[in-house]
Amino acid sequence: MAAIRKNVLEQYLALRRYYLPHEDDDEESIARALWLDEYFAQTRASKTAEGIAIAFNGN
Repeated sequence: MAAIRKNVLEQYLALRRYYLPHEDDDEESIARALWLDEYFAQTRASKTAEGIAIAFNGN
């Protein structure tokens, strides 16, 4: 586990395996997995902020 925390390539490969389990470990697949991770992180943040706004505004 500590090796993955210190090795950026291993982190990228872990994301690729999570989001695209049937793809190869090539640059395009890794880039796609990184894009998906960023997209989903932004979506989660946006939906969380939206939920907080609804909770405070009562809508």
